[in-house]
Amino acid sequence: MFKFLYPKEYLSSVFEITAEKVKKLGLDTVVFDIDNTLVPYWIKVPDEKIKAFFKELSDNGIKMGVLSNSKEIRSKTFCEPVNMTYVYRAKKPGIKGFFELMEKLGSEAENTMIAGDQIFTDVWCGNKAGAYSVLVKQVSPKDELITAPKRPFEKVILYFYLKRKKNNE
Repeated sequence: MFKFLYPKEYLSSVFEITAEKVKKLGLDTVVFDIDNTLVPYWIKVPDEKIKAFFKELSDNGIKMGVLSNSKEIRSKTFCEPVNMTYVYRAKKPGIKGFFELMEKLGSEAENTMIAGDQIFTDVWCGNKAGAYSVLVKQVSPKDELITAPKRPFEKVILYFYLKRKKNNE
């Protein structure tokens, strides 16, 4: 019933995404959300752990970008210190911003993993675009006002996703 909202994988953290994992899936690009995927929404710039994570992926030939529904200043402030390509005000789950980012990165959706903490934006966008969608646990239990009301509905979908996954094992 909710299959169009199911991620291909559910991970506890973006740090479970390795270059080896990406390549094993036959992919060459990873697209990230920022807020509550990489850092809590109040953290403005990447910390050393995030920088090392990006460097590891980049050093292994993985292209990366950020697809965010936030304003330009948020994406720019976070992405510029790590020279990350980004699209702001992406209007996820719409896919126009996703394909704009694909063009900037010289990538194709079928070769791309999209990782985010929200089913109704990140996962749905990735699924509609034909990318490999990964849901990650949010890094902070605190949400922005626009996100918080969706979480109970996401929990219902996650319940059915996990139940289905368990039954298929």
